[in-house]
Amino acid sequence: MKTILCLTVALTSLIPQQLRAQTYTFTPVPEWVVNMDIPSESSVSKYDVLSGYYLTLADYQINLDEEAVFNHEVINVSSYGGITNASQLSILYDTNYQKLYIHYLYIWRKGKKIDRTSDLSLEIMNHEQLLNQGIYTGQITAYDILNDIRKDDMIDFAYTLVGDNPIFEGEKYLFIPLEQLNPVDLFSVRILYSKDKDYIYKCVDCDSLRFTALVEGNYNLIEMIHENAKPIHMEDFTPSWCITYKHFILSSMSSWVDVNTWAQKVFHLDKEPILDPVFNEIFSGEETMEEKINKIIDYVQNDIRYMGIESGIGSIQPFPPEQVVKQRFGDCKDKSLLLVSLLKSIGIEQSYPALVNTNIQHEVENLFPSNQVFNHCIVRFDFTDSSYWVDPSFAQQGGDFRNLYSIDYGKALIIGIPADTLNLMSPRRTESGTDITEEFTITSFTEPAALTITSTRFGFDADQRRTVMELYTTKDITEFVAKDLGTLFPKIEKTEEVQISDDIENNQFMVTYHYTVGDFWIDGDKGTNEAAKGHWIFRFEPVLLYDYLKVKVCDERKSDFLLFHPTNLRYRVIFHFPKDLLVLDDFKVVDNRAYRFTEKVEQTGRNTLQIDYSLETKSKSITAESFKEICLQQNKISKGLPVIIYFTK
Repeated sequence: MKTILCLTVALTSLIPQQLRAQTYTFTPVPEWVVNMDIPSESSVSKYDVLSGYYLTLADYQINLDEEAVFNHEVINVSSYGGITNASQLSILYDTNYQKLYIHYLYIWRKGKKIDRTSDLSLEIMNHEQLLNQGIYTGQITAYDILNDIRKDDMIDFAYTLVGDNPIFEGEKYLFIPLEQLNPVDLFSVRILYSKDKDYIYKCVDCDSLRFTALVEGNYNLIEMIHENAKPIHMEDFTPSWCITYKHFILSSMSSWVDVNTWAQKVFHLDKEPILDPVFNEIFSGEETMEEKINKIIDYVQNDIRYMGIESGIGSIQPFPPEQVVKQRFGDCKDKSLLLVSLLKSIGIEQSYPALVNTNIQHEVENLFPSNQVFNHCIVRFDFTDSSYWVDPSFAQQGGDFRNLYSIDYGKALIIGIPADTLNLMSPRRTESGTDITEEFTITSFTEPAALTITSTRFGFDADQRRTVMELYTTKDITEFVAKDLGTLFPKIEKTEEVQISDDIENNQFMVTYHYTVGDFWIDGDKGTNEAAKGHWIFRFEPVLLYDYLKVKVCDERKSDFLLFHPTNLRYRVIFHFPKDLLVLDDFKVVDNRAYRFTEKVEQTGRNTLQIDYSLETKSKSITAESFKEICLQQNKISKGLPVIIYFTK
């Protein structure tokens, strides 16, 4: 990863200026590049290919000294369905520090080479696909639609990108996958750098390919040749930190201390920021230190909106706090530096920005020390002998700073606390969860029943629900719930407006819904089952739980299985039936390495049945070795969830 990627917003007025500066040049292939022959034969079947095309040759050559990456791909159009996608060429780059050099475009048809280089007419387009999320990267795409492409053609295209973000101060980092989602006849990677450079590198799971590392003249040369590369097989719900494919990693930095030194320079302020306008706005003068901390965090999270410019060095270097206050927007690193500066201004000296990787998380150290392996910035500060983690990018977090929920990303680089290893986050585990009660009042076997649903969320669950509710109207939310109920009940009607209660101080968010549901009784006399005749039959399924306990195919896995963690759900269903009943109380529990699930069935009155479910996850994932056993347990739970009750007519 090349940037600290944070949610930002586009300043659209910049776009025309950027476009005017964007160019590309036609040049010969660089002299340092070695020609790779196109494989003459392929073992790939068109039925093994996604999207109707694949790479016969994937040739990538990198000159680290010249900050140049040569890309040479030969696209094999294996079916008619692949013509449309294969004939669209696109190159993504950042003109703040990169230059694009086009070398050639050939079409190989029935063994003959057709030179189409002069036909290339690349359009320069803004690559701002995330504008709806407020992300402006400054990147552009050079794009062309090729004419006259046919089935079995091979599209032979080569270009070089030169330049690296100057904010990295010449430090190098490579992470290169050596497999793709499609098969590749020949996957070749060649890397050059001066022989006096002592870079660290490793090739992971590379036993089946040819790997060479040697000194050739004045250069270190690394070559990887992967013939008949099989496609990556990505299992469903594989955690983002599990890299399940062959890959190569290289770094010019050998110590996390060096990375920390670099980060301190990037986040350094030449002078102490003047933040009196903030304090004048948020303080009354009577606050305790704890109240000041809370108000500062609230200010940065909520009053400084989540916006920014992720272009060039701005993708890494934060804006000065005074500028962020003035413009009242910033991305994760801007807001983190502002929060640290505000905390230090009130005497919390041990306040630090911290870099994390939200995808790789606790496995980030396996990527080697580098200033290019992080993608998010948060804050750690110490107060009264305790450490606290805060994500300034979160908005509308409730509660006191002592119990703010912080996602545990595993490992973090705390800027200003140099160490040979990354710091274990260990955020304070504040209680979070959801309590849901559904109460059915059924007075007749033929008339609709009243249903009241109350959900109470606390901790991080309350934070998330508070955000969701700001994005939708109460009408939308009511309809979403009614749609879910529609899987069980043929007739659903809202009887009252949704009621919302938000106790942000104690971080509890409560929503209450009111419906009538009808036509859910089954008349046994109208069916073919003789045993059901003379009965009214009630069937209930806790649909809410199926989102967590879906029936799965319990095959052996090669990768771990991702869990929705943390999950802390307490779900109660109460039925008031029109006739007395007799039900034996029951209690079931499943407790394994992944979660604890309980189901308690209890008759609480002559005509009242209450079922309590609870589900609490224990970890972020299930190991591949444990998956099948736990999966079978989960399927057994799910299949046993439906409740069927017979009432004699």
